[in-house]
Amino acid sequence: MATTDSYHRPVLVDEAIGFLVTRRDGVYVDATAGGGSHTLAILSQLRPSGRVLAIDRDDEAIEAVSHRVARFASQVALVRGEFASLKELAFDAGITRVNGVLFDLGVSGHHLDRPDRGFSYRSAGPLDFRMDRRAGKTAANVINESSADELARMFFEYGEEKNARKIARAIVEARRRSPLTTTDELATVIASVTNPRYLNKTLSRTYQAIRLVVNDELNQLQGGLDAAYDLLDALGRLVVISYHSLEDRIVKNFIRDKKLRTVNEAAHGLRPLTKKPVTASEEEIRMNPRARSAKLRAAERV
Repeated sequence: MATTDSYHRPVLVDEAIGFLVTRRDGVYVDATAGGGSHTLAILSQLRPSGRVLAIDRDDEAIEAVSHRVARFASQVALVRGEFASLKELAFDAGITRVNGVLFDLGVSGHHLDRPDRGFSYRSAGPLDFRMDRRAGKTAANVINESSADELARMFFEYGEEKNARKIARAIVEARRRSPLTTTDELATVIASVTNPRYLNKTLSRTYQAIRLVVNDELNQLQGGLDAAYDLLDALGRLVVISYHSLEDRIVKNFIRDKKLRTVNEAAHGLRPLTKKPVTASEEEIRMNPRARSAKLRAAERV
């Protein structure tokens, strides 16, 4: 079965677990189980009475985690689901309060390395981009059915791509001849209107925008943060690792909006534990270049 490196190499593991686990007999949620590395790291810090709820939208992730945590079967519950349903998923697992919730956002190395999942412009595959393959809308639907204005808005808002309108017009023109169905077809269209010097960055930003829309990632993140806050017990920890400015801004604003305040002489809210986001060391970046963009923020429920 998939190993840590073959499925997904996690970032900032020691830092994340250091902030997250404060009670060795506590209950924790790994909201992005992925290949199971963070789940295992949490379990390794717990006594036998501690418990972890591991959640992921992807059936392949759940399978990978189930093999890796088999020896902790009595302590871990694996659930397929999305961020916005986190509270309901916890209740269904018999959990009403937790001591910490961890989110490791973005796309996994497994998704990028599997052409058949259609997440990467570096290899030919279907225009899919779905983390949950039960969902109906694929990247092909978005690319072939959205208007030029909708595509341009998507690329600009979710990919922060300056040439969004030019790319959108090129896509609309190309699909008039034939629907775009593969990742390499889309990459070719984008390349036709992009300066080669900036092509990789443009492809990355554009594909990111499509992925965010297909998986409704920003709305899911907001819903997940709200659910996590409601589940956190007193002194429970929220830890989030993000990989681009749109995600990080949502997390930063959420912690700011829930910042500790006094109401009727009682303290309520989140106490930030990271004045600035924690980033990966140069050594970790050398080992795992994906870590370069990672930002970790943590806060404590009071």
